[in-house]
Amino acid sequence: MQPRRRVQWSGASRLSEDPQPELERRRDVIPIEPGFFSFQGDALRVLQALNHSVQQMGAEFGAIEQQHPAVWPVRLFKKIDYFREFPQQMILCAPVKDDFHARTEFSKRFDKDGDFESVPMNELMADATYGLQPAVCDCCYYTLEGARGLENQFYTTVNNVFRNERSGTNQLDRLTNFTVRDIMFVGSEEYVLEARQKVIERLSEFLVSLGINAKIETANDPFFANESAMKSVFQNVHRLKYELLAYIPHLDKEIATGSINLHTDFFGRAFDIQGADGAVAHSGCIGVGMERMTYALFCQHGANLEDWPQPVLTFLDLNT
Repeated sequence: MQPRRRVQWSGASRLSEDPQPELERRRDVIPIEPGFFSFQGDALRVLQALNHSVQQMGAEFGAIEQQHPAVWPVRLFKKIDYFREFPQQMILCAPVKDDFHARTEFSKRFDKDGDFESVPMNELMADATYGLQPAVCDCCYYTLEGARGLENQFYTTVNNVFRNERSGTNQLDRLTNFTVRDIMFVGSEEYVLEARQKVIERLSEFLVSLGINAKIETANDPFFANESAMKSVFQNVHRLKYELLAYIPHLDKEIATGSINLHTDFFGRAFDIQGADGAVAHSGCIGVGMERMTYALFCQHGANLEDWPQPVLTFLDLNT
């Protein structure tokens, strides 16, 4: 079953000013470092309301709520060939070596009065055996490794995502650390295709309820492997990836605020997962980036919640 291309336009916003300076002025958004921001006040209220709304969407499908670590063991990266496919996104973690000399020398070199802006991965550091997670859904399939007779099921989780990227203008349109709520669906091929269609329909309703200029359209991941061109063609032909795009008026461009992904049996094969029918399990997911969606709402509805359309405030339960 091929999903219908769903486009939702809620009326082009007439706003042209970037809301971020006002959000920063009242400290609803607090810059930490390029690519890193803290949220509080109304910005955090909106982010939490969006997360709750997507979580409720998962609950409508009977999704099992999960919580996963924000770091992956190297074995997980290796299982899904992530290092080869997405080297541009990687942020690996390494501890100080587990010996007295290394710890003593490290503490001397990097005390608060030292002249350093970064820490080199030198002889004091152990090998990286884990890395910051660049996606939220993969741990779900990792936990199903070796499953037999797996029943068709929805899952959902929210977590931090880390990617080696940042905005060229230090805005909220691209972050190094951001929050994603995922809804995953695992089972037979037919079940996963039907689940994706249901989720696309539900996400379309979600965008309309947010009252923003946004749409859902096909996309593909930027693979860096030698066969990247063929993979991109394969993704487009089979419509394996869709993006949720929101218009940012002051930038006069669209940004991806989420995605809908069909993995076919990739994770089923990688983690040896078999469905109730004995076949390799298929999977798919949706992910909504909370900071980007929050930013899009403020960009289109204004920096002050009292100026937002009442139906949007009601939908997000932000009236009080």
